[in-house]
Amino acid sequence: MLRKLIVVLCTLVYPLAANAQSASPTLERIAETGEFRVGFVPDAPPMSFLDQNGAAIGYSIDLCRQIASSIREEAGLDEIELSFTPLISMEDRLSAVENGIVDIECGATTVTLSRRERVDFTLMTFITGGAVVSRRAKPIYGLDDLDDKTIAVVGGTTTEDALRDFMTLNEMDIELRRIETHDEGMELLDDRKVDGYASDRAMLIGQVFRSADAANYALTQSVFSFEPYSMMTRRGDTEFRLAADRALAALYRTARIRRLYQNWFGRHGEPLSPIVEAMYEFQAVGE
Repeated sequence: MLRKLIVVLCTLVYPLAANAQSASPTLERIAETGEFRVGFVPDAPPMSFLDQNGAAIGYSIDLCRQIASSIREEAGLDEIELSFTPLISMEDRLSAVENGIVDIECGATTVTLSRRERVDFTLMTFITGGAVVSRRAKPIYGLDDLDDKTIAVVGGTTTEDALRDFMTLNEMDIELRRIETHDEGMELLDDRKVDGYASDRAMLIGQVFRSADAANYALTQSVFSFEPYSMMTRRGDTEFRLAADRALAALYRTARIRRLYQNWFGRHGEPLSPIVEAMYEFQAVGE
């Protein structure tokens, strides 16, 4: 009799323990406080940046708002408050997610295996590649023209690593000038202190069209790297990541995602590429 009682108790307790282990501390905190904490890069248009009033806007920010709205509905909240924390360097962004300072990072972060040792990633949000912007008065139209040039690049990024690999593979003599922000790269280019500024093509498009005269710049059509973007979440919080993925997948199943793309890229002359279109289709996961 005692043995049967133990078996029954174990059967009852095990599901409770499993549920406790699967509970999301992030979702619990959001439900209790009504606050959704977002980290973002403030100078990475059109992915994430500040408007003239100092508000966070951009393609990635819109995706995060979609995630927040979905979580609000699932939690049964009347409203949810989004608080935004600007994060510049890659290390700052990783640490903020890792240490729970922000719930999610919504910017332009490339998924890598080494970063996945520290954080988790949602479904992919964009796919781009490394390119170079230059002054039209002294243009760099193709990657073959990079030899003997001085190129600015944000240090500690996948763009820097890919550009160094490209230099070695193609035996090119390129002087890299490491910088800290995207704005600094454009300033050096405008002041003619570098021949070009290398970053992900998606962000270079935003930098160019945010300038007073976009016609002053040339952008390489070919790319030297593959950069799949995603949003960072705290490692091990699978329930929160699932909630974010559910919101993204639902968005990818509708025409709204293409309207968002048009708003942030298409109106600047960047058509929806087949690879991004395929990404939306492949990740429109059903319930």
